[in-house]
Amino acid sequence: MPEFFNFGDWDWSRIPQGPFNSRLWWLLIALSLALVFTIQAVETAIDGAWPHQHRAIRSLPRSRAVQQGWALVALLVVPGVILAIGIVAVHIWRAPVSPDQQALGAVLVGVGWVLFLLFGLNMFRFGSLMSNLGMIGPIAIIILLIVGNLLLLTAFMDILPSLDVVRSAVENGVRDLLPFTG
Repeated sequence: MPEFFNFGDWDWSRIPQGPFNSRLWWLLIALSLALVFTIQAVETAIDGAWPHQHRAIRSLPRSRAVQQGWALVALLVVPGVILAIGIVAVHIWRAPVSPDQQALGAVLVGVGWVLFLLFGLNMFRFGSLMSNLGMIGPIAIIILLIVGNLLLLTAFMDILPSLDVVRSAVENGVRDLLPFTG
């Protein structure tokens, strides 16, 4: 087990894994659920939570610009989660060696995602704290997410097998699932 997940004397083998033989499956499920909730959060951040917030004309110009900044932050969170899902799926399928940039990219995207939830959606009333900063807050998180997404993209490209391997795996998988096709 990687040293990163070793928390002292905790024995991870005591946790029942159910029908899945790897904790990566549970991570894939968690990331997929996070993507569903993130898409809902993106809609809330872009359109607003209440119908009266859909009218941007009533907002002050400064708050409209900040809302557009949060919309860009929201749209940058989604590719990071999709790349993380792809990386976990490739690790389940092929078990490649993890590139160095994968962990850093995942941390940056994770921190950006949490900051988006806390400040962009005004969770725990942190939105007013960030609104005092104006556009600096969203710009800082945008930079964080761009760097994280680029690191995850390069990690995904490093571990992605060649097109021939993917094609043969898909063809063999279809033959195994649908025997009448072969």
